[in-house]
Amino acid sequence: MNLIEKTLEYHELLMTYSDTSNFGDITLPEGFHYEFYKLGDEQGWAEIHVRSGEFMSIEEGLKIFKDFYGTFLNDLSRRLFFVVNDEGEKVGTATISLLSKKEFDYEAVVDWFAIKKEYQGRHLAKPMINKFIKLANELGHSKLLLHTQTHTWLAAKLYLDLGFEPFRVEEDIKGWQILKTITNHQKLAMIESIPPSTMYFDVALKVKAELDKIFGSNYEYSIWYKNNRHDVEVNYDNKLYKYKYYDEPNKFLLIEDDEKTITKH
Repeated sequence: MNLIEKTLEYHELLMTYSDTSNFGDITLPEGFHYEFYKLGDEQGWAEIHVRSGEFMSIEEGLKIFKDFYGTFLNDLSRRLFFVVNDEGEKVGTATISLLSKKEFDYEAVVDWFAIKKEYQGRHLAKPMINKFIKLANELGHSKLLLHTQTHTWLAAKLYLDLGFEPFRVEEDIKGWQILKTITNHQKLAMIESIPPSTMYFDVALKVKAELDKIFGSNYEYSIWYKNNRHDVEVNYDNKLYKYKYYDEPNKFLLIEDDEKTITKH
């Protein structure tokens, strides 16, 4: 299974960390170091999220950066960090956000944790998780809230491994059942597994099958289906392609959007 598996049904998973003074000492591998955000790093942040499969274009990433961080941009130099290699390339990032209004009595939340796909599997994730727990403590936050999802199931497993706990499980039990079925994590022992065939989003399976025919295997995609949308975006070879899908009885169609845009970044 892929580290980011978008054919799974999408379910949000909430986790908590109850005591940020309890952090480990997991260091980055040789050749990598941490840097905090400075003005102008927006491009590097967006590139990480494009190359991790979160966004389909730099333009989308820059817009989301502005929309999300605009209200506390002046605080980012101590809340948003990067992992940087010896060549100066930003390859991973995470943020400890201060909420303007508490959520479930939590004032701090982990946001936008990502690692470029080509650097995944190089032992960066656990040090980064340890880093943001420690950072939250240094910022005065004794506990943390974290939003994750079934698509990023491996990251969810690592959070559990490093001390995060499932939260409000009954609010979306199927999401936790999917995570239990994939990982069989000991912290999910009280949750029932489900048949693997019931974990997947049928439209996503069909879309991916069609995209595989067009692009092979080396591409990223997103599917927009809420609010009656039926849009597909693909990042292939640093170009953005747009499609419409039509899931009709006995027929599934994926058609290039008449108003498609193809942009280089």
